[in-house]
Amino acid sequence: MPRDTPYLQVADKLRARIRAGEWAVGDKLPSRARFAEEYGVGQSVAQRAMERLIIEGILEGRAGSGTYVRRARERRRMVRSRHREQRGKSPFASDMAELDHEADWECTSTARVP
Repeated sequence: MPRDTPYLQVADKLRARIRAGEWAVGDKLPSRARFAEEYGVGQSVAQRAMERLIIEGILEGRAGSGTYVRRARERRRMVRSRHREQRGKSPFASDMAELDHEADWECTSTARVP
């Protein structure tokens, strides 16, 4: 999507203002009507810009209360070791092969149903 799309331009400007510290974490943002007037766009454009920042995790909308600056999400990296995977085998099977074990997914149970 081109960056000249009005709502993306407004989102970029709001993001920059938040990063510059104009609003701190937990601060309530002005209304979308105010942003629409400030940026010379319609309220729907301002709303889409704010929704974009909500999706990105920068803002948080609270029903009946307004839009607030959100604490940065904690990023957790999911690591998957591709070098351990062998063609046609799962990571578990590859790990077991390294230990000279054969991977087996079958399970037997001695539980009895009364």
